[in-house]
Amino acid sequence: MIRNVKIDLSNPMALPLLGYLESLPFAEVEKETKSFADAVAECDGRPAGEFFDELRRQVKEHFRNA
Repeated sequence: MIRNVKIDLSNPMALPLLGYLESLPFAEVEKETKSFADAVAECDGRPAGEFFDELRRQVKEHFRNA
């Protein structure tokens, strides 16, 4: 299971916490955050309208053939 954690870097305890997390063998800290557009492209995201159009098409097709 993977969980993402957001840390407010303006908090004085943020850097010691990041240092601790980086020292753990089972944790990975990403230094750079991705833009929303990059994250969407990476996971093959689609606009909501396109997603729901395709969902409706598949549901109609499924029940047409049932």
